[in-house]
Amino acid sequence: MVVDISDRVSAEVALQASEAELRALFSAIPDPLFIFTTEGQLICAIKGNPSYGELLCREEGIGKTLHQLYAKEQADEFLSYIQQVVKTQQILTVEYSLWIAGREIWFSARIAPIGHEQVIWLARDITLQKQAEAASILEERNRMAREIHDTLAQAFTGILAQVGAANQVLTDDLEATQAHLDLIKELARTGLVEARRSVVALRPQLLEEGSLQSALHRLVAQLRTAAMDTTLYYEIEGAAYALPTEVESNLLRMGQEALTNATKHANADEIRVELIYDPHRVCLRVKDNGQGFGVGSIPPSEGFGLLGMSERAERIGAQLTIRSQPGQGTEIVVVVGV
Repeated sequence: MVVDISDRVSAEVALQASEAELRALFSAIPDPLFIFTTEGQLICAIKGNPSYGELLCREEGIGKTLHQLYAKEQADEFLSYIQQVVKTQQILTVEYSLWIAGREIWFSARIAPIGHEQVIWLARDITLQKQAEAASILEERNRMAREIHDTLAQAFTGILAQVGAANQVLTDDLEATQAHLDLIKELARTGLVEARRSVVALRPQLLEEGSLQSALHRLVAQLRTAAMDTTLYYEIEGAAYALPTEVESNLLRMGQEALTNATKHANADEIRVELIYDPHRVCLRVKDNGQGFGVGSIPPSEGFGLLGMSERAERIGAQLTIRSQPGQGTEIVVVVGV
């Protein structure tokens, strides 16, 4: 068989021109584009906008698998998307976040099949959109908190005041009157407690009055007053600096949960709270010398507090460590990069 060299050269030139045209077309897309195999191996990366194109994967990642590029949980999530697209042969749109240099970057990705072996992964930075949504939600939560405070809480307070006044003037059938008044007072107090709890849950007032370190200081001071038989220590190491609002809010809530558990359930006579600021991370540690528990032995119905802490840590990209054994106290450590 005779092969026409000129035809081969022409075909190669045409192929190279087609590849160059296709690459130029992809490069004009402002969003980073990647091609993965069904096994999660990165075989092509076109960064697009350099301001965030490198945040999903760097060029040196070509040839590596998702599990070599990301933590197992994140890699498993991404791989499940790829395999779903290959199986269904349908375009999939997903949202996810990555923590880069202490910042949470949100992406919206469209994943499309290329036959049954590969997918195209096109990612778009939607961080500003997510921040706007979060600000809108926070504004609505604050509005609801004000509504509860200005209506329910004040109404219950007014009821208690009126009951107190009525108690001074009612004289007929004093015993029956007193029973009714006592019931009204109890119902009003219960409602007032619930209203205040809702306000606190919606609006972290400790943080609104200052920084994370000062909010923790006030929290410890409050617990010192309530837990008379427990000695609480609070220490700050390093030069304190501001963290994103969401990070500080979740760290405060985790510290609050850890302190509540220690004072109510651990029967500890000493609790230490440490807030450590390093240049690249912040560490919150709550340690007590109480009765401890088996970390894996808590029934799901009783472990909502620990589950909530785990979810909060995941939300801000923090590492949560819980160390405890029966009779040996408990230590809870939260580390978040900055």
